[in-house]
Amino acid sequence: MALTAGELDARHVSRRGIESQRKIIHAAAVCFMRHGLEKATVDEIAQELGSTKGRVYHHFASKNEIYLEVYRQAMEYCFDAVLPLLDLDIPAPEKLVRMATAHGHVMMDTLPFQRTIRLGVDVYLRGSATEAERKVLSGLIAMRNDYEALYRTVLQQGQSAGTLSVPSVALAGRMIMGALNGLVDWYRVRPEQTWDDRDRIAASLAEMIVGGLRAD
Repeated sequence: MALTAGELDARHVSRRGIESQRKIIHAAAVCFMRHGLEKATVDEIAQELGSTKGRVYHHFASKNEIYLEVYRQAMEYCFDAVLPLLDLDIPAPEKLVRMATAHGHVMMDTLPFQRTIRLGVDVYLRGSATEAERKVLSGLIAMRNDYEALYRTVLQQGQSAGTLSVPSVALAGRMIMGALNGLVDWYRVRPEQTWDDRDRIAASLAEMIVGGLRAD
C-alpha cells in the first residue's frame, strides 16, 4: 500500500529528528571530554554543534539526559563491533584477540564517547543525579555488564577447551576490560594517524593482553 503525503512527511521529519539528535550527542561527547561533565554547559554543546540552545533543548530536557544518551551510544558502538565476532568458528584465543582488537578500535574511533563514560559515572555515583536518572544509569550499567559477559563467555570456552589458562574467568574478564578501556586514558588523536596506525595499536594491545592467557 502506498504511503500518503502526510505519512511521507512524518517519516522525513522523523529521520531529520534522529539525525539532529545524533549530531547533538556527538557534540556533547566532545564537550564532555574537553571540559568534564560537571563543567560542560549546554551553551558549549550548542556552540560545538554550531546551533542554538533551543535546538538542543528541543530534543533533550537536560544535560544529564544528553549524557545518558552519550553513554548509550558508546555502548552500542562496542556491541556493534564485537557481537558479530562471537559467531566466528575459531579457537577461543584467536576470537578474544579479534574481539579485543575491535574494542580497541572503538575506543580510539569513538574516543569522546568512551572517555565521557569514565568521566560521567563518577559524577553520578557521587550523587548528582535524580532518582529517574539513576534508574536509567542502572540500566546502562547493566548493558555494560552484558557486554563484558561476552568476553567471559569466550574465556570459559577457552578454559573448557584447554586453549586458555584462566584460573578465574571473572578476574580475567576484569583484567581484559580494564586494560582495553584504559586505552582512552593515554591514547591521543593525531591528525597524521591512519587507520592502519590505529590497527597496529589495537592489535598489539590485544595480543599482549590475550598472550598472557594462552595455555602452554
